[in-house]
Amino acid sequence: GGGVGWGAPPHDMQPSGPPGRPGLPDRGPPGGEPHRAPPGGEPGGRREPGGPTQGGAAPPSRTDRGRPLPGPERRAERSSRGLSNHLYERFEQELRLRKYAVATRRSYLSCLKRYVAWLGDTHPRKVHPSRIREYLLQLVDVGASRSMVSQSVSALKFLYLRLYGWEDDMFDVPRPRGESKLPFVPTREQVLAMARVTTNVRHRSAILMLYGSGLRLSELLAATVGDLDLDRLLLRVVMAKGAKDRLALVSERLAQELGDLVEGRGPWEPLFPSRSGEPWAPRSVQKFVARAGRKAGIRKRVTPHSLRHAFATHLLEAGTDLRVIQGLLGHSDIRTTTRYTHMRDPNRFRIASPL
Repeated sequence: GGGVGWGAPPHDMQPSGPPGRPGLPDRGPPGGEPHRAPPGGEPGGRREPGGPTQGGAAPPSRTDRGRPLPGPERRAERSSRGLSNHLYERFEQELRLRKYAVATRRSYLSCLKRYVAWLGDTHPRKVHPSRIREYLLQLVDVGASRSMVSQSVSALKFLYLRLYGWEDDMFDVPRPRGESKLPFVPTREQVLAMARVTTNVRHRSAILMLYGSGLRLSELLAATVGDLDLDRLLLRVVMAKGAKDRLALVSERLAQELGDLVEGRGPWEPLFPSRSGEPWAPRSVQKFVARAGRKAGIRKRVTPHSLRHAFATHLLEAGTDLRVIQGLLGHSDIRTTTRYTHMRDPNRFRIASPL
């Protein structure tokens, strides 16, 4: 019933090639094209013109109970599709076993499917490492974003190192250099203007919660009534990015509004439910946040993450210690938090030019 077998690994999981060189065919062209049987039978077989193969078996009839048998191209296509589907299933199982987030699993699987489609008839297990670099170079050449290329590197690294057992030095693929673009950070006055022009009470509360607590969109959607502690003005963020729990701040000015929102509801219900009672869809939140930004007269596009950026930047401008902000944001590495030092408004520190 969908369980993982613990016997011999399936074909897609078995290493190939000599020891120390996993994933490479024993022979064949550098592109890793698998060896094909000669037309007309098993490897080594030879079909006589108009007669049976050398092994004595008669050639198959073109019909089976009145149905035409598929041609070689269709048979190859079906075989390839079967192998691909099995590979995708195993790939996602391994991601789930390692507790990868749903969004990460979806992204990795999408990258793998794009890669398999590019390979065509060649099975990923058979390719030479140079083919991986060739694929990623083509992504760069056609203008793929840095994020897409980086995600593709991560997905293929998982495939070859975790599923196919390659050594680290076999997967010698660099990542794209990091970008230094500063994201848009709305001012506190702009965020409050967004709240004023939002007539839907739940939408307004969500906008102020994203800003006042510094939540990721996924964390806002995962929050339940039981996670909210209005007595201590805290929100428990459960299994956030990196599978870490943390406590987030709740603004005192939101306490009454949130109290009305959760009154009479069970602890396991979503903090911000849709009409059906399920959590909001991410796209719905992105839309009403962007709409509030436009109605507030903000020329740049505002996203839920813009409000998280504003939370961290405004705390830093108010003199909050960087380590405290790191904990509130749930960052594992302080270097991720230090980027907010570049987003501060120098005018708020009354810094005068030496000129």
